Amino acid sequence: MAQRLLDEARLHRQEAKDLEDLRRRGLSDSVAERLAGAAGIPRTAHLEDFRAMMEGEGDTPNHVRRTAADCAAILNACGFQFPPDRCPMKLARHVAELKADGLSARTINRKLTTIKALARWLFITGRLRTDPLLQVAKPNVRADRRKLRRALTDDEIARLIAAAESGGAVLGMEGPDRAMLYRVALGTGLRAAELRSLTPNSFALGDLDRAKVVVEAGYSKHRRRDVLPLRRALAEAVARFIAGKPNNAPIFPTMPEKTAEMMRVDLDKARPWVPCRDAAGRVNVDFHSLRTTSITRLARRGVAPAMAKSLARHSTITLTLDVYTDIGEADERATLAKLPPLPMIATVGAEATKRGTGTEG
Repeated sequence: MAQRLLDEARLHRQEAKDLEDLRRRGLSDSVAERLAGAAGIPRTAHLEDFRAMMEGEGDTPNHVRRTAADCAAILNACGFQFPPDRCPMKLARHVAELKADGLSARTINRKLTTIKALARWLFITGRLRTDPLLQVAKPNVRADRRKLRRALTDDEIARLIAAAESGGAVLGMEGPDRAMLYRVALGTGLRAAELRSLTPNSFALGDLDRAKVVVEAGYSKHRRRDVLPLRRALAEAVARFIAGKPNNAPIFPTMPEKTAEMMRVDLDKARPWVPCRDAAGRVNVDFHSLRTTSITRLARRGVAPAMAKSLARHSTITLTLDVYTDIGEADERATLAKLPPLPMIATVGAEATKRGTGTEG
């Protein structure tokens, strides 16, 4: 490691000497001068500028904080200097180390996405001559899925909500509040961060038959304002729940960060017990499973895939069908049972044989 850093420092000194030589000869250009200026800025300063850019574009504080932390961790772990040198090789070694430490492909991909976004931004803003991480590939998530979420059955949903409704406080959130949180999550498919952002002003309940919930762009995953319809029964329950609450205050102010841990308490109370992990130890029921359940319930009731994609606010139908739709053998058998019966082939064949041989005159 020390030798690599010495080699990089020697290379950077040579580049600086070459640029100075071009200046003396009057051959330097604006691009070279700009790149040289960027090279003189500490990498922490570049990262702070990147962070300011994300904040200016309206990214959520949590997203900005996590992205900056992931980038800083990778920069330190790889020993990246500025301008970056041999980035793909260093990053590949770091990814191998993360895999050896037991991190999932999904987690590694999240970290790679952040550092690749930083490299792309450095290139676009003229701080790098090229994007050094453009060709870095991400691990195959499908080959290493640690969370195979399944959808809850209607019976499990009823028992989960009942357990929360009659339960005491868990991680600071009272039972009736948790029950309403689960209802809204299942009825809308909203994510945890989106649910935290909801205030009474987020709901349009003037006409309960045309009720809506609005997620502002700053809290939506794809950074756009989302408007979702509400079924009348859920709209009525929400209207009762938010009555008297301040218009601009969160309706779930005590919703904890550890939503999976909170929900597991209610699942443990439900009878029969709802397992949270499969036989291989992989997570299959957590708070995000409520979103999977919401989308799967649409499929189970024959909703067109295009409509399910729209209600789920997904960018592609593949995401809706392959990741968030949990169809099992019971669903397949129920679908087959709806089909009209087929003709009895054996009977038809026997009748034809009789006519062919003249046994019926």
